Amino acid sequence: MEFQKLLYIFTLVNIATFTLGIPVFAQITQTPSNSSQSSCRATKVDTPIFKEPSTSSNAIRILPAKTKISLGYIPTSGDRFVRIKSPVSGFIQTAVLKFCQTNNNAQNLWSKPTIGSACRQIVQTETLRRQPSTKGAYITTLYPNTIVFVNLVKGNVVNSYKSENYIWVEIDLSRSFPGELSGNGWIANTDLVNTPGLSSLGYCS
Repeated sequence: MEFQKLLYIFTLVNIATFTLGIPVFAQITQTPSNSSQSSCRATKVDTPIFKEPSTSSNAIRILPAKTKISLGYIPTSGDRFVRIKSPVSGFIQTAVLKFCQTNNNAQNLWSKPTIGSACRQIVQTETLRRQPSTKGAYITTLYPNTIVFVNLVKGNVVNSYKSENYIWVEIDLSRSFPGELSGNGWIANTDLVNTPGLSSLGYCS
């Protein structure tokens, strides 16, 4: 009986030692619990987006530090990669991510931007199309926090078009998605029937 007790203790000690010896996978920086289920993250450093969840996979795009991204799902403890939805679809290492911080002193999305600035931020999910029409060729889906650049015309006015009860805004694809898309696209910025006072675009902070 005494031998069995000693054997049991020896086994527990070995399991504990083995567990401590396992390398800890990189995880997302901890933050207050009310942010844990948010899909918004930001990159800590310049980092690549991979086609597959592996560093040996093809890199789709390099994201600069402090770029906001939208997760495809909330990663669990130990996940080394997570799929993202925007600003481009692919996989990113969780170690380079941090939670988006709320800055009460940050510029409001609806405040007046720098004159001549074409930078805008997607406020609600929208479909990007080739033509300003709900029947226009589908390009991609834009999710909240995606940064895009609109086309400006004379007087720094956003190039827009009214069609099918929507105000469409033209997006510069080459500037918004360098190396991925080219030409121009359109999003339905304002629904004149259901939500005439709302916009799908906010100014970049």
